[in-house]
Amino acid sequence: MSQSQDDNAPSREIAHRVFATEFNDATHTFQESDEDRAPVYALLPTGAKANRVFIAGTLTETNNVGTEDEYWQGRIVDPTATVFTYAGQYQSEAAAFLRKTEPPAFVTVVGKPRSYETDDGNLNVSLRPEHISVVDAQTRNRWVADTATQTLDRIEAFDEDSDPYARMAREQYGGNIEQYRQHTIEALESLDSIEENGDLETPEAMRATDTGSKTDDDGGTTVNTKPTETATTDAGTASRQADSVNTEAETETDSDGNGLGEFDDTL
Repeated sequence: MSQSQDDNAPSREIAHRVFATEFNDATHTFQESDEDRAPVYALLPTGAKANRVFIAGTLTETNNVGTEDEYWQGRIVDPTATVFTYAGQYQSEAAAFLRKTEPPAFVTVVGKPRSYETDDGNLNVSLRPEHISVVDAQTRNRWVADTATQTLDRIEAFDEDSDPYARMAREQYGGNIEQYRQHTIEALESLDSIEENGDLETPEAMRATDTGSKTDDDGGTTVNTKPTETATTDAGTASRQADSVNTEAETETDSDGNGLGEFDDTL
């Protein structure tokens, strides 16, 4: 009986690695079934559905934004933009983490994307955390390299003729995916800068260099923003940059002892 129950248990969705700029643009959500509690997916502009995402960066700010009950907001920046995560009574462990952790700190977050409409009619995206963990600079940098590889893979596989999610992405977002290649290249270049300046391996220094920490976002990225300039660097060059940074990560185990299992997509 127990074996049968295990076989029928729903499997957890893979957590997609995604940079903040693409995550914030993933405003369209959908369900593929009318069944109760069917998974809600965010549509990534590069043509993938994501029920769960895996983000890493510098936790630069935490605030209790609740009125009666505690409701914690965390501001996390990666080399491309800012992501906001929110945790309340139903995410008690994540809320306790945000309450106790003193920014700045390198963190990884696995959670579910959520889009919401603001009072002024804009559509924002935030992250509902399932687990947050403090990590070291090396783990954060490996995440950048891994996320660059996965983002480039999605861009190269984007084919609206054969892939329904790519077709949906073009319909919802216009199909301007080259901007995410540029963001990926910039993220990899930030790693090159770190290698050249070893003194940047601290959250305090990274807070000043990460792109997201320079913005004044108050809740995510609004839709219909002006697209960035198309990248001119080819995917092969960017992929080689990612591979050169990611050589060490290829030998990593599924968990490096930080309590999250950073390289286990199905955590």
